[in-house]
Amino acid sequence: MSPEFVEMLDAVVQEEWDSIHAGRFSQHVAEHGVDPQLYRLVMLQIYHYTRHNSINQAFASWRVEPERIGMLRFCYEHANEELGHEKMVIHDLESAGLLESADLEKPPLPATEALIGYLYYVGLHYGAVPRLGYSYWAESAYDHIDGLLRRTRTDLGLTDKNMSFFIAHSVIDAKHAEEVREAIVKHVGGDRERSQLLQVARTTLRLTGALLDESLAVYEKSVVGTVPSLT
Repeated sequence: MSPEFVEMLDAVVQEEWDSIHAGRFSQHVAEHGVDPQLYRLVMLQIYHYTRHNSINQAFASWRVEPERIGMLRFCYEHANEELGHEKMVIHDLESAGLLESADLEKPPLPATEALIGYLYYVGLHYGAVPRLGYSYWAESAYDHIDGLLRRTRTDLGLTDKNMSFFIAHSVIDAKHAEEVREAIVKHVGGDRERSQLLQVARTTLRLTGALLDESLAVYEKSVVGTVPSLT
């Protein structure tokens, strides 16, 4: 991975985070703070896509040639290490008294389904190497969401016990972020894989922003009673 490609990748990630921070969800939080029900809605969307991450990571390996043993080993190890992380979300909502009995049976929001479906599409059409574009930003997102997490902690009176997905997970992800960077250095080859990796990073972050904005729209409908626009 050349320094120039790293700069390109970081620029794509920063551009998409800037767009998220300028979006309706981030602006709402900056102006009004985090309401328990808005937090609950967002965490449930995180639950939905997180429970698929182990599977779609393993699924992406089918597009990796058997000779690329190092990349396959990365896929299998990371699929195993991602297994069950959604249980942290359940724990956090329960510990804060915000998990309702029917919550986990409700379908994800359309934007969340789009993110889940896109990651399976990546596995089907691109494979595990371009999927590193998703892992690259997802495993090192904490610098970009630190302000949101601090605001959430303050507004809802949460402790580390109530935020295990973000607190304990951040320790796990620090290790994963370094491993992802090493995998990109070792395994990304050629203009096509680099282009696809950038596209996956851009698309998954954009869908994450849509997930947040759509969660806000549903929250506003439930609280204000107005019909949100999801376009």
